[in-house]
Amino acid sequence: TVVDAKGVVLWMGRSSRLATAGQTMALVARDGGCSFPGCEHPPEWCERHHVVAWADGGATDLDNLTLLCRYHHRQFLARGWTCRMVDRLPTWFPPRWVDPEQRPLRHTRITTRHLVC
Repeated sequence: TVVDAKGVVLWMGRSSRLATAGQTMALVARDGGCSFPGCEHPPEWCERHHVVAWADGGATDLDNLTLLCRYHHRQFLARGWTCRMVDRLPTWFPPRWVDPEQRPLRHTRITTRHLVC
């Protein structure tokens, strides 16, 4: 477990699957709502998502979490989208039928500000 200067837990590793309140606040500050490109659902409509799934060994760390609305949390894999953290920010890759080059996309509200811990 890693905490910031104020004692807020931001990195849990594999010690817990569920995000902490501090992690959720940091995700709201970073993502501002659903991180799927073009989605305008606000943070209060979002769930915390492990970019590398917990079942696949993913950690409950800010560098592996993003906010997704219920729809995108349930549908992005079924529709062929993938998410990876690039420069510590959630970055989406469309399926080839959407973009044959699978160019990375970020939601326009997500900035390049990084949390300093």
